[in-house]
Amino acid sequence: MADLLRRFFETNEIVFFFLYGQVFFVVGLAIALQSRQHSRLALTESLPFLAIFGIANGLAQWGHVFIPIQATYLPGTLIVALQFAQVSLLAISFAALMRFGLQLVTPKPVPQPWATWLPVGLLVVWEGTLIGSWLLRVAPDDVLLTNWEVFGRYLLAGPSALVAAMGLHWHAQQEIKPLNLPRIERFLRTASLSLGALALLNGVIVPDAPFVPANVLNYSLLERTIGVPIQVFLSICGVLLAYNVIRAMEIFQIETAQVLEEAERTRVLMADRERIGRELHDGTIQSIYAAGLMIEGATYLIDDSPDEAKKKLSEVMKSLNNTIQEIRRYIFDLRAEPETKTADLGESLSQVLRDLRINTLLSVDLTVDGKDPHVLTPERRQHILRIVREALSNISRHAQAKRVVVRLHWGGDALRLRIADDGIGLTSLPGDDGNGQGLRNMRERTMLLGGRLTISGQPGRGVVIDLEVPYEYEGARRGVMPIL
Repeated sequence: MADLLRRFFETNEIVFFFLYGQVFFVVGLAIALQSRQHSRLALTESLPFLAIFGIANGLAQWGHVFIPIQATYLPGTLIVALQFAQVSLLAISFAALMRFGLQLVTPKPVPQPWATWLPVGLLVVWEGTLIGSWLLRVAPDDVLLTNWEVFGRYLLAGPSALVAAMGLHWHAQQEIKPLNLPRIERFLRTASLSLGALALLNGVIVPDAPFVPANVLNYSLLERTIGVPIQVFLSICGVLLAYNVIRAMEIFQIETAQVLEEAERTRVLMADRERIGRELHDGTIQSIYAAGLMIEGATYLIDDSPDEAKKKLSEVMKSLNNTIQEIRRYIFDLRAEPETKTADLGESLSQVLRDLRINTLLSVDLTVDGKDPHVLTPERRQHILRIVREALSNISRHAQAKRVVVRLHWGGDALRLRIADDGIGLTSLPGDDGNGQGLRNMRERTMLLGGRLTISGQPGRGVVIDLEVPYEYEGARRGVMPIL
């Protein structure tokens, strides 16, 4: 059986060398083309070295395919030069791989100097001794190249793959695990294991050479025992490495989606601040200023018309009380929602409505149907509470309502929330044409939730706001916008 396998692989040796080189070239090219210029991950700074490793290693392996073909056309000196370039590319690839691993385990933002100079120094030592030995003609070219390839594997290939494996494992543990991305962490750990296997195959089992341990642990031993050349195992490790590294790079897409979502949240927050600042300036501050003018006018009437002065002061007190009530409503708008791990949405809504009742003296009823499945993230719960606060704030300021009814229903795949008041209806509700900032904020938060918001009502018969929110929504990450 071993002889049959040996003959099969000998017959298809060129094919395996080509596939082996292609695997590493593809992983290097895929990494090089990955856009990650705005990423904040430590992996970002290291990946270019992994790309260099893949491309250089792939080109070096393709040398086994194309150099023998060129030997029939080119002079012998040029073929030797190509073989020297092939071995040098192999050494460069492993120096880049060592730099990749060292970059991951050194602190950001500035890596330790030895992390930069160690692989460069080892490469210079290897390349310098190779050139010196060639100039001194210490051995025939083919023997010299084989021996120095073995030295390179002992000096660079095995240690670099081991360092890279340790670096990926450390990175998955220290930076990816806290982000709660188990799938990405799993890909990086598998890639780390693949690099560990490459360290064993490249640094222990080497081409045949007339010195220890290369004269014992070598390619010939592997082929004699199992009949399979080492390139097959290296290709398998390369495929595993390529697949898992490429899949792990999905983290940059996730990071980009999170940045865009954070930017959207910031924009909504800034819109809230601008609206509140504008309304404070146009309403509250102007009311206080008017009250000050009325007090100033009353001071001139105290001596001559005390009754008129008292009347003006009474109007001032009424204006100030209204202003105080308005300020309390703004405080209700700005008060942070309760953030406890045990509090569900129903409890949070109860607190919001309790604040509304205290600050506005509205009659408020809350009904909760079903049980909270606890699948909403704190961020999604905050968006819902902000929508509720915006709706209740509009009711307290503009609807002239006496009673508000809130109903929360936990469905099978989504929650449904209804807010109904007995106020004057849509005719006086700001933003019923879609231009009001408050309603715009509600719609934008609904979009971030992947939900559906509907507002209905008739003049004199109050307003009904219905909000439907799915428990899970990934459409925003894929650029899918819900219908509002």
